[in-house]
Amino acid sequence: MDPNKPASSDAPSGRPAAAAPPAANRRVTARKVLRRPATVNLPGGLSRDATTWDLGADGMSLLSAKPISPGSKCTVAFEVPRGAASDPVSIPGKVVYCSFLGPQGFKVGMVFGSLDAPGADIVAEFLK
Repeated sequence: MDPNKPASSDAPSGRPAAAAPPAANRRVTARKVLRRPATVNLPGGLSRDATTWDLGADGMSLLSAKPISPGSKCTVAFEVPRGAASDPVSIPGKVVYCSFLGPQGFKVGMVFGSLDAPGADIVAEFLK
């Protein structure tokens, strides 16, 4: 360190600056709460029972009693309420995170692959 230079600091007090705030939410679209039973179908014929947590046009979160590895490609099947009825959807996706929550299990976040036209319409209608 050069003794002829003042200590570098971004803070007015001369102390080092605080750490930067956490990165902004990486979601592209807003999510809406949806709590419904779901089934996550994984490669090799494996499946996990889950409960949806929230739903957006580009992805969703759900709760699972067992972990699902990030990077896993899967299809999630659930029902979306529409008035007094519900519409079933099956959406391909990729798991982007899996966090242990404790006794309630794991929170799993996924981004969607290509939604077929009927599935996209059902999700869009729910999100209005």
